[in-house]
Amino acid sequence: MKSYDVVVNHKGFVSLDIVDDILHNLKVYLFHKELDKLMRKRVYSLSVECLDNIVKHSDLNEEEHDLLINYPPRFIVEKIADDFLIHTGNIILNNNINDVISRLDKLNKLKIEGINNLYKKSLANAEISEKGGAGLGLIVMAKTTKQKIKYDFEKINDKFSYFAMQLNLKK
Repeated sequence: MKSYDVVVNHKGFVSLDIVDDILHNLKVYLFHKELDKLMRKRVYSLSVECLDNIVKHSDLNEEEHDLLINYPPRFIVEKIADDFLIHTGNIILNNNINDVISRLDKLNKLKIEGINNLYKKSLANAEISEKGGAGLGLIVMAKTTKQKIKYDFEKINDKFSYFAMQLNLKK
């Protein structure tokens, strides 16, 4: 029978202090498990990217925080046998969905060498956005997992949707 662990299960507001706590607990878990060093680094790196996306790319403003009650940000790490699944969820503007889908579909069509080339090109041409990112997060996720990124959008209202993503790390 395969072993199963819920390593992290956070649903709710995500601040930098919460990110620090999650990453500390994850680091302790990974250190105490008999995992190879590369897998520990990949899980941790993906977790940093996912949490960074949740913190930086939430499209809610002060008046709309009541939506968080029914659609809280989430970050879940599961260990199934030797593999890890990372689930994230966050509210985004409907206006941003097509851009996210386009970027994810482009990444999902590329082979690993194409992702590596896109990463190098993006690093060389990186410009910092208003939200503090350089557009590398999804590329790093695809590069690290070497798997297709699964995603879904659930429409909340005319302005917002809930963006869910699943990353699979195979040993």
